[in-house]
Order: sequence, then structure tokens, then C-alpha cells
Amino acid sequence: MSHSSRSASAATEYVFRFDAPIKQRVFGDTYDLSGWLLHPQGKPVTGIRAVSKRPLARREIFAARRKRSRLDVASAFPHLPEAKASGFLLELRLHLGLNRFDLQVRDENRNWRSFDTAVISAYPLLLLSKLGFGHLRTFLIAYLQQHYANKKITQDRLQPATSGVSILESKSVSTKRVNLFATSKSNLFILEIGRLIAAGFRELGCDSQLLLDQPPARNPEPDTLQVVVTPHEYYNLYLTEKVSAEEARELTKNVVLFCTEQPETGWFHNNLPWAEKARAVADLNSLGVAAYQARGIKSYHFRLGHHEMLAAPNAVPHTQRQTAITFLGVMTPRRDKYFAEYAPFFAEHRCHIRFVPLGFAKTKTTRSYLSEKQRNELLSVSRVLLNIHYSERKYFEWHRALVALANQCCLITETSEGYGDLVPGKHFVMAEREDLIACCDYYLAHPKEAEAIAQAGCDFARTEQRQAQACGDFLLDLESGRARSEVADATPSPLPPALSQTFRKRRTQQLRDAVTADLKSLLRKKQPLPVDSLLTELETPSRPFAIAKREAYKERWCEQESRRMKGQPAWDLYDNAAYLQSTAPKLSIVVTLFNYAHHIRECLTSIDRSTAKLFAPAEIVIVNDASADDSLVHARSHQDLSKLPVRIVSKHLNTGLADARNVGITMARAPYVFMMDADNLVFPECLSQLFTAIDRNNHAAAYSLLCRFRGTTSNRIGLLSYYDWDPQILVQQPYIDAMAMFRRDVLLQLGGYDNNLSQIGWFGWEDYDMWLRFAQNDYAVAFVPNVLCLYRHHDRSMINLTTLFEPELVEHFLERYGELVSRLEPRETLFGMARAELPGRPELVLP
Repeated sequence: MSHSSRSASAATEYVFRFDAPIKQRVFGDTYDLSGWLLHPQGKPVTGIRAVSKRPLARREIFAARRKRSRLDVASAFPHLPEAKASGFLLELRLHLGLNRFDLQVRDENRNWRSFDTAVISAYPLLLLSKLGFGHLRTFLIAYLQQHYANKKITQDRLQPATSGVSILESKSVSTKRVNLFATSKSNLFILEIGRLIAAGFRELGCDSQLLLDQPPARNPEPDTLQVVVTPHEYYNLYLTEKVSAEEARELTKNVVLFCTEQPETGWFHNNLPWAEKARAVADLNSLGVAAYQARGIKSYHFRLGHHEMLAAPNAVPHTQRQTAITFLGVMTPRRDKYFAEYAPFFAEHRCHIRFVPLGFAKTKTTRSYLSEKQRNELLSVSRVLLNIHYSERKYFEWHRALVALANQCCLITETSEGYGDLVPGKHFVMAEREDLIACCDYYLAHPKEAEAIAQAGCDFARTEQRQAQACGDFLLDLESGRARSEVADATPSPLPPALSQTFRKRRTQQLRDAVTADLKSLLRKKQPLPVDSLLTELETPSRPFAIAKREAYKERWCEQESRRMKGQPAWDLYDNAAYLQSTAPKLSIVVTLFNYAHHIRECLTSIDRSTAKLFAPAEIVIVNDASADDSLVHARSHQDLSKLPVRIVSKHLNTGLADARNVGITMARAPYVFMMDADNLVFPECLSQLFTAIDRNNHAAAYSLLCRFRGTTSNRIGLLSYYDWDPQILVQQPYIDAMAMFRRDVLLQLGGYDNNLSQIGWFGWEDYDMWLRFAQNDYAVAFVPNVLCLYRHHDRSMINLTTLFEPELVEHFLERYGELVSRLEPRETLFGMARAELPGRPELVLP
């Protein structure tokens, strides 16, 4: 090994974490190790790698993929610009037996230094692949990995604690006043936690209040306890802006830091420098307590508990609850993948899937984040609250669990650690990730059992898990100076036999499907990809190509308009009998079609299924934008068989997506139009739910979550349009697709889609311009928080061409929507481009 590789360990100099604990046993020959790493003083990181060390074998070096976006780290270290790109991915190749890796970082002097090690026992099962049983190997790897998952260490159980309410009466503690400190810039749920703890202390008999944007006292009264709620936000967003770092450290000596972050996250690491200076640290989860104690920091378990402020005034009986499943949480790649994977299940039920973005505090102006009142009311009419973990860590989300229990909602969560005295199977439902949908299905079909679990959980929280009790226990621990051993998680109660049988049947079916797929593959010869297909995948868009493309659009559009002005036909119309005989519809589904002969039938079939559940007359308007394939033939064939009124507009010239949509809007006869492209699909509940949303409160538009798929609908890869309508997010980047429902008169008032955009280089994102116009004109837009549409993902997209003109396009939008930008709080990106990269616009760069 070179001298640079033998340099001193970097473990204590750099801040880093892995997204999940490193597995000690892996079934398979590869292992992805992802996480983030940065230097707390901002020194550059010039490389990350893993070096394998196996006896009698040549060492292997695996370079990490670096500069991967980490909004969570950026918000935890706002003073470090490089934090946002601190993510890395190590793709390790494993060999049979013991694999040892030295994880190294290259510092500013380009010396490689070790920051951690990984030891993994691997069982590749490669023989199955060589025999042609790849699907069986995949199934066995997943099954064995779950079966042999690392078990947590069982800890000794505590004796029941003294009742918190009687602590002050027995004069066993000296604290009579508790001041909690937070900043008004904090996330709303942090402020709620502060108010919850203050309410618990008041119920206990203490004088307690939550103080916003105030520094703690340097020398508080002997009977006064000072608690900072979520230090990483309080220090980053308030205290270090008001006082010097030295004074902040001095003030910290007389406060307890109440921490709410999952162990090893960026926020957790951001707390460590302050935790070392504080009187003590408290954490709401036993896993957090253990993580601080492992670093030699005095830490106490300060549980969250029940208080009436967490519940809606009146809980609706389960049999009368209209929302089947609710999910509330920040959007992460793991959750994105999960909800896409099970999109058809969620689409079948009335769900409320609400994501909020990472990267900035959620305040009262953040539309995606519900207020306490709105959230409690939602949970009071929800039968199930589904919890999917933020990452691979099995951290029990206490705040989310308590609001579910308080509102008598049946909590169904991934396997967790740190749930304490709550009993899975009795107070809530806990299962592995792949079994959660089976659990939801079972308890939706057995509402009495779901109601019994919800009621038991609510009763336990109200009587045994009160916030006053938790506050009392914490004061006893703090004043005695004794951090008690953590309580082991309660042993789960058995799940219903029928549900356990469902799990077994599912795995058996998965095994059969894997073997069947392998046998079919062995009997079928593999066909090589056509040469043309291979060449197409290798093509890279260039600026000259894009310029030629936009000029062609412009020429054809001018030719079309010239023909129309001369009274010459620009398109042909084809109407079926149902269209000619129909009265004015309530909804027009406008389908734009260009060279999608292989997809148009599937698209129209999905529309037929969705209109069957729509209690309003509908029509279909198909705009064929001069397709060069058999798209028109397939569209007309379906039109002849359709019971719905169908009009086909077959344009003579290909003038682009915006013009095709405008033609469809003009031809539509209904007050509402649903826009979609012919390669996309809708779920059966789509049109009825969107129509209800837009018609009920006279919104100008309505949209839902979209599920992206590649190739076939079974290959679902992620979501789109997953945030509520929020102009603040919209000006940062396009996040809503065109597949949505609109009031036709509003689209006409706005002049339709901007046909000029494709002529200046913005290919495929005309819908972004339309949404910006909605925001600038303050139109009301409804968001239906469920997965209702399927969006086909193409590897080669018009958006790839758009990036070639990004600076010009951003300038174009600044001129058009500058007034909208000026009335919104500035963020790091603007119209999809980093503000720091905007050419000639120093006034727009954040300070």
C-alpha cells in the first residue's frame, strides 16, 4: 500500500453516515453501500473508494459514485455549500466467504485515508444463475436476506416507573419551571412537539412555556430547566445568527438538548458539537439515546406521549370512515420506489398519500404539509395510517405513531425498533415491507379487527403513555443523574392466522412464479436487439440537431396557419355514431397522438374503464399530430368499437405537442378537459375522483400522483406530481405533469399552451409554462393525493433536448414570470436551474 493510503485515520475528522447499517451477511455477489461524507470545516473531498482485502487474493478497488444530491444533509449543514452533493454510492463486488473492505476518502492533499471498514460474509448463489435459474436466485436472495436479518440486542426491561403526575406532590424533584426554546423557522411538527412537551409539564404541575426566537438564560434560576427543542434547527436557523459561536457554546452549558433525529442522519451529526457542550441530551427514541451514549455523551430517554391536543375533537367510527389508507411523510427515494411498486393497490382504494419535500423547513405556507387541525381531522376519518420508513433503518417514528393512536387510526408499519411498551399485534400492526400491502388488504376487509387494534392503541396511549408521565420520568432521571437502561421492545402478539397464511401463500406463489419464469426462459431462445434499436439508444442529442428540430416545427406551424387563413383544410375529422348522436358532455378526454401505434389501444381501453365509473357524460377527442406510423388506423379501429362519443382530429402537418393540445381543447365540447398523451394510461378511479375534485369547489384544475413505468406497466419505477399545489415549489422546478383535468374556459382565457416554446428550444415542457401561468394568475388548483395515472417513461425524451437551451429558457421564464418570482421566498433553484449558475443575474443569487 502506498504511503498516502497509510495516512492517519479520517474517522474522527470527517462527518459521514451510511443509509443503513452495513449487513454482516449478504446473499448475492453485489452490495450497494450508500451514504454521505463531508468535512465539517468544508475542506474538499476529492474521492471516495473501497479497497478489498481478502487473504491470498489480489486487492480490488471500487471507486464511489460521488456528488449525489442529499437535500437532508444540505438542510442539516446549511453553512456548507458542498453538503448538498455529499452523497456517494459504492457498488461492491462480493466473493464467497468473508469480504473485508477498507473505506477510504481522499483529502484535500490527495492522500487516501481510511474512515471506516466493512466486513461482509457473502453467499453469491451463482450456480443457480449459471444453470439458468436467475429468477429463482433473485427470490432466494430476498427470502434468505430477510430470514437472516440481523437481530437487535435484547435489553433488560425496567421496572414500572413512578407515576409522573405524583412526582411534584411527593417533592421528589426540584424543577418547578421548564422553558422550552425553539425558532419560528422550525418545521411545524417540531413546534408541535415543543407545545406537546410544554403541555405535559403543565399537566404535571410545572410552569412551562415554549419560547420562540429567544436565547436561553446564561444563569437560570435553580428551579428552572431550559430545554432546546431540536437543536440543529434552533442553532442553525436562529441562535448562531444572533450571538457569536463562543457565546452560543457558553449558553449551551445550561440547557438540555431535546433531539428528534434518527441516529446517524445529517441532522444527528449536526447536533454532536452542541451535545458535547450541553448539560445533557434527551432523545425521544431509545435508538437515539444509545447512539449518543456510544459517543460518550450523557443522554436520557425522553419519551413522547399522549395529550388531547393530538386528537380531533370527534373520532368517526371505523365503519363510517371514508379514507381507507393515509400516508404522511417526506419524499425519499425509498418511499418513491415503494408507492410506485404497489400503485395498483393504492389506486383501487380511496387513499390520501401526502408527501412533503426535503431541504427546507415546513411552515404554515408550505401547502403539502397539513396543519395540526387538518391532519387530526384527516386521521379521524382514516381507517389505516401506513408507515414506510424514511430509509433502511428500522426506526420507530414516535410522533407519527402517537397521532395515529390518538385518532383511533389503525397503524400499520414496517418492522421497527424502539417502540417500547407498545405491543405489535395488539396496539398496532407491524410487518416486513413486502407484507404491508397484505396487512392493509386484510384489515380493510376486517374493519372490526382494525377497529379493535386502533382502540387498544388509543386506550394504551391515553392511560399508560401520557406526555405528563414521560415528563415526570425524565425529570426523575435528570435530577438523579442516572440514565436508566433502556426498555426492551415488547414481544409482538401473533397476527391473525388468516393473515399469516396469506404471507405463506404469497411467498409460495412468488417461488412458483420464479421457477416458471426461469423454465420459460430456458425454453425460449433469446433474440438479439435489432441494430437500429442499439444505434437509437446510443444517439446523443446535439445543439445543431435541436436547432434543426425547432426550425422544422416553426416552418410546419407557419404553413398550417397559412393554409387555415386561406380557408384550406389543416386536418380531417372522423366522428363515430355515438359522437354524432351525443348531447353536450361534462368531460372531454383530449388524447394527443404522435407515432404511438403500439400504445394507443391500451390508452383508450384504460379510458373506457375509467369512464365506466364516471357519473357524468364524457367524450374522447383524439388529436393525431400527423403520425408517420399506423397510429391513425389503430385509433379509428378503436373508435368504431367504442360506445363513447369519439372524435378524431387528424392533422396534416406535425406541429408539435402544444399545438396538438390546443386543437384538442378547441374541439372539446365539455366544460372540463382531461389532457393526456397516447402512451399513458389511467386507473379506473382516475376520472371520477378528479372530476369530483374539480367540480366540487369550482377549481381551475385538478391533478393526482402519477406512477412512472418503463416498458410494461408491471415495471413501475417511481412517481410524478407527488406534491400538493404550491407555487413556491413550482418556481423552483417543474414537478407537475400535463396529465391533469382543467376547466376549458380557463385554458382558453390563458390562450392555450404556448406554441412558441418548442420554437425556442423548450421541447416537451409546455405544461410547465401552463402551470406557471396558473400560479401567476392565482387560480385555485386541486390536488387529489392518490396514484390515479400511469406515465410511460422513455429513455430518450424531448426534455434531453431542452437542457441544451437551459440558460435561454430560464431567461425567457424570468421575463414572463418575474412578478411571480418576486412575491415568493427565494430558494436555491429557479425554473429547474441553480441560482448560482444563472448567467448575468447576480441579483438572483442567494446571499
